[in-house]
Amino acid sequence: MFRRISFWVLLISKLATAQHSLDDFINSAFANSPVLKEYHQQQTLNQIQQKINQAENAGFQVSLSGDYLFAPYFNNHGKLVTINPAPQAIGYDINLFDGGLYSAQLNLERNIFNGRLMNVLNRQVQIQDENARYNIDLEKHNLQKQVTDQYLNTYQSFLMIQLAREVVSNLSDQLKLTRELVEKGFVKTQDYLLLKIELKNQSIVLSDARQNYRSNLYQLYAVCGISDTAVVVIDSVALKMVKLMPESNFVQKYTLDSLVTVNQQQQFEVKYWPQVSVFFNTGLNAVALNNIGRKFGMSAGFSLSVPLYDGRQKSLTRQQSLVNQHTISEYRRFSEQNIAMQRNDLISRIRARQQNIEALTEQIADYQKLLQLSDRQLQQGNVSMIDHLTLMRNFVEIRKNKIETEINYQLEINNYNYWNW
Repeated sequence: MFRRISFWVLLISKLATAQHSLDDFINSAFANSPVLKEYHQQQTLNQIQQKINQAENAGFQVSLSGDYLFAPYFNNHGKLVTINPAPQAIGYDINLFDGGLYSAQLNLERNIFNGRLMNVLNRQVQIQDENARYNIDLEKHNLQKQVTDQYLNTYQSFLMIQLAREVVSNLSDQLKLTRELVEKGFVKTQDYLLLKIELKNQSIVLSDARQNYRSNLYQLYAVCGISDTAVVVIDSVALKMVKLMPESNFVQKYTLDSLVTVNQQQQFEVKYWPQVSVFFNTGLNAVALNNIGRKFGMSAGFSLSVPLYDGRQKSLTRQQSLVNQHTISEYRRFSEQNIAMQRNDLISRIRARQQNIEALTEQIADYQKLLQLSDRQLQQGNVSMIDHLTLMRNFVEIRKNKIETEINYQLEINNYNYWNW
């Protein structure tokens, strides 16, 4: 029993000393999200890929190469390696192999006239970078929605603690007053016992509310990636509906998908452009060991490749690209309609929540007046304790209903702000 009391004393003391806002938790979620870290790393990879493309397609390629070919001849007067075998010699045709190969060269090669290719590759990296930025913004938007939902659920459980604590405090004061009235003979002992039982019941409700708050807070920590078990007070929150966006950011995804399709077609069509490269090499290149020291030299040249016909593949892939573009457009249109429907529905639900809050506020005001009358009549013996407690329970339930409705109102605004992005 002492341990339980100590725990709740510690809980209350922590609740009274620490403050944490919705923005604090959202920022923690951003900082701890592995998904956001992955997208940021993707941006770094895109920058590296751009340098790789430059090196592969616009930079010099330098290499060292070496070859040795041993093609012996037998029955050749004892000469295994020669460039002039005897007629009776046995071995490969000298016209094919020249008797051997001794080569050690430094090679230099570079593609030229490939500015269009580099533009396509750079555009690909740019689109990938735009995709990464969009994914970062979208993930932040999703995290903000998720964290805010859990924050509101946690704050609701905190309000339930406050309500339960207020009820317990009022019942405690009422119990003291009733005990004095019992001693003076103005109130029946039965009424005192009923009030005492109700106080115990509401104390259990308070204990459950504290545990529920703790569980919701831990879930909030988990969503934000916070490895902590401290029980803290979270600030109140009052969300506002954001201004209607002229165009949804959600559909930007389809714009990027369309750009990817176009770029893929451009990459495919690169092979139909003339491919020109120049090369230079220097070093040793010989087919015989005789005078090999004088076989060092150099060469240079260029290569040209122009495709002529491949079965109309370019035309066919363009048709595929057009079909994909049409499909993307259909998805975009459907998404825009769905987003508009979501926003319209949420506006209607938000208005309904507002009306419910106004009605509950009026009911609470009426119940407060009834409770004041009931308190006086109870002291005068004109109303039974059972009727008074029933009235009080109804009042508490209405206040709980109002708390739940107010939180649901905030959740609806959060949903609206999510779709209005």
